[in-house]
Amino acid sequence: MKQFILKYNNSVFYFFLLAIALFPILPMGVESVLMFSGFLFSLLYFIVEGKNFWTKEKTIQLILFSSLFLIFTFSLLYTNDVKTGIKFITRLLPTILFPAIFLFNEKKIINTDRFSKITSVYCGAILLVLIYLNIVLFQELYISSVKFWDFRQFIEIKTKVHGTYLAMWVGFAIVLLLYKIKNEILSAKKYSTIFLMLFVIVYFFYWQYVIGSRMPFLATIIVCFFCLFKNLKQMVLAAILLVFLSALLVLKMDRIGERFGKLKNYDFTFPEGKYEDNYPNISNEQIRNGIYFCSYQTLKQEPFLGYGVGDVDAKLQSCYDNTFTNTDTYKVTNYNSHNEYLNIILSAGILGLILFLLSNFYFIRKAVSRKSGIYISFISFVFLNFCFENILSRHDGVVFFSFFNSLLFFQYNNLNEKSTN
Repeated sequence: MKQFILKYNNSVFYFFLLAIALFPILPMGVESVLMFSGFLFSLLYFIVEGKNFWTKEKTIQLILFSSLFLIFTFSLLYTNDVKTGIKFITRLLPTILFPAIFLFNEKKIINTDRFSKITSVYCGAILLVLIYLNIVLFQELYISSVKFWDFRQFIEIKTKVHGTYLAMWVGFAIVLLLYKIKNEILSAKKYSTIFLMLFVIVYFFYWQYVIGSRMPFLATIIVCFFCLFKNLKQMVLAAILLVFLSALLVLKMDRIGERFGKLKNYDFTFPEGKYEDNYPNISNEQIRNGIYFCSYQTLKQEPFLGYGVGDVDAKLQSCYDNTFTNTDTYKVTNYNSHNEYLNIILSAGILGLILFLLSNFYFIRKAVSRKSGIYISFISFVFLNFCFENILSRHDGVVFFSFFNSLLFFQYNNLNEKSTN
């Protein structure tokens, strides 16, 4: 057994990363099996060889990667609903498992070539998801006039993924493809491959428009603009291209265009009336107004340590029930804070948010010091999406964040060949 582990650890580790990169098309159960299997195999390797290379720095890194898990676990000490809290932090296990898989290994496994193949598998999985949606939703897309939210429901039923998370996955695939063109293909002058990848990028942007999630769309545009180009000339050309593409997707179009258009005449009002009868007149902005109002009112009462991870949703629901008595909108659907930073404050207070941001500052500092443009892009992309969604409250968001945060961090550490800037 020992000889098998030592001989095949490199190959098995790489296989698990390739397989997990398919998570956009994998059932949750398969993702979990792959994740835990990869962790257990790395753990066995660590038991055999780990004492020879484990360092204090690795211990610190594991703590920093799992900071949110540790912060929320501490909040269980003062939460009332411990059962709900445990369910929540169980979803955060990938924030420990993924970095541990890398930390338990000594060998330099993720070089430039392997990193490129892993990210290509991910982009291919995204492409398969969108082609599948194109086929099964052909009538709704091109023939019938389906309302935006009804269409979003069709997408979420078919993929079993919330639209915001799917749009976020697609957005980061766009960023990865642009880096591939810039770093791998452009220098090789493979113009046919460049044309094909640009076509895929346009197709991905089209699906961001179809899905209609504003923040992933904007985050993609912002990250592409600020992080992918090295000089002023490139940034100006990129700005012209991205502005043109954004205008094409937004102006005088339904779905995402309609949603951006509503922001022109933003009205700070709240939902009114029975949701079943009045839902066509209740906007997403009105619902979010109520969410952020109650989030602010609730956090004011326990700003330093929060309520504990198990009690946040109950506290918000109590505010909804007591404040919005003229509508059942917040009873028909349970709404979380729709902002990762607010969720951390509500769960673990301002102190918890500060600790989380400090731990992530370590990764930002490492990315900047290494001049790793793709890692900076990822961190920027995720933290922008944190502003309007509890990304780390769902399995899909935790797996996405944990997998790529670990892959990008350790890919640079294990690089033998050339920079990924």
